[in-house]
This record gives sequence, structure tokens and C-alpha cells, in this order.
Amino acid sequence: MNFIRCSLLAAIATAALLLGGCASPAQSNAMVPTSLGAVTKHAESLALNVTGGSETTATTASQISSADFASALDQSIRRSGLFAKIATAGQAGDYHLEVAIVRLQQPLFGFSMTATIETNWTLTRVSDHSVVWRKAITTSHTAGAGEAFVGATRLRLATEGAARDNIQDAVAQMGALTLP
Repeated sequence: MNFIRCSLLAAIATAALLLGGCASPAQSNAMVPTSLGAVTKHAESLALNVTGGSETTATTASQISSADFASALDQSIRRSGLFAKIATAGQAGDYHLEVAIVRLQQPLFGFSMTATIETNWTLTRVSDHSVVWRKAITTSHTAGAGEAFVGATRLRLATEGAARDNIQDAVAQMGALTLP
């Protein structure tokens, strides 16, 4: 009886390890939308700043760091041609884009995992400090059991997808702007 109980507990522990896995951070290249559609191309330069991200640790689920979100956003804006130039760290641009990751909601477990990200976006014209666009954007993405066997991988895929959709939505909205 003890042997059966021990064997059952060992099988459950093994299944939990295989299905749970170790968390890995969201990858910036996986958060870049593949299709950004047509945007109005602005001849000005843009400086960007992202806050509110979190680093993935051994005890947390897959997270999005501010640096990785900023890298994905930078790549997305460059690919779309939305702004003529992206200012490097420490440089000022004609416009400043501030993005705050407000909330990242993720499930603890499941076969299909849906992650939701909420961000606040503010685009400011540097010359007069006027806000030309401000928007709160919330997007969700579901990764199904067929996309990855390991639960931690499904969660990372869902998290990356939610961020990718968020960036795509923001770039499309900014691409529809006529900037002063």
C-alpha cells in the first residue's frame, strides 16, 4: 500500500514538473508584430521610455521587462516607418513616447492560457510639452495546449502575444495621427 502511494506521489510530482516547467522571460523579438499595416509616416524623431515591467525570477511566471518591451516597440516602430528616426538612450527626439505597463494578468495553470496586458501610452511633442495622443490599451492573447506541451512555455507565448497585440494596436493608432 505504501509502495503504491509513493509511486502515485512520484508520478504526480513528475507530471507537475513536466507540465509546469521553469518560467522564462518574454522575448522582445517575439513581441514584434509581423504585420503592422499602413501607417502615416512622420518625418520627426521619437524618443521612447517604457516603465512598469518586471524581471522574470525563479519564483515568478514569465514576465515582461521594461527593456524587452522597449526593444520590441523600437523594432516595431522602425519596421513600420512610423517615425523617421528613433533617438538612442540619452538623446532627445522631436516627440517623446512614454509607455507604462500597468498590469499583466496571467493564469496560474491551464491547458489554454490567456494573458492580458494593460498599458498607458502618452505621446508628447517635446518643443512645447503638449500631449498629442494619450491612450490606455488592454489586449489579451490565448496560447492553446497545441502550441506548447509545457505550461510555462504556453504562458510565455500568451504573454508575448498579448504584448505583441498591444504594440500593434498602439502603432496603428499612432499611425493614424496627423501630428502638429
